[in-house]
Amino acid sequence: MMLPNKMKISERATNALRRLQSNTGLTANIGARLAFFTSLERGFRFDPETDSVEHTGRELDKHTWLGDHGIITEQLLKEAYPSFTKQQFHDAWVAHVDDGSKRIETVKNLTALSDT
Repeated sequence: MMLPNKMKISERATNALRRLQSNTGLTANIGARLAFFTSLERGFRFDPETDSVEHTGRELDKHTWLGDHGIITEQLLKEAYPSFTKQQFHDAWVAHVDDGSKRIETVKNLTALSDT
């Protein structure tokens, strides 16, 4: 288990996921999953030496954030960042959610998600 049981995202990502929910009806946890996978797919990589993350936004337990995708999320983080510590994995997840939420926050409907 690499990620902590309680995880917070940034305030910016919290607001972006709120906008996504307003536009599409998707809850923040589903939006966070989409944001994470969108960020990974687009090639974003977190560097703890140069990138900063904030944990001032919404907090939920790991199972709520990740749902049935917990194992694959942790595996993808481990593959992308093989030498990270537990805290760095959490920071990387937060950074990916933040990066991906920027890309999906203005989606107006579910069909448009495939265009992001």
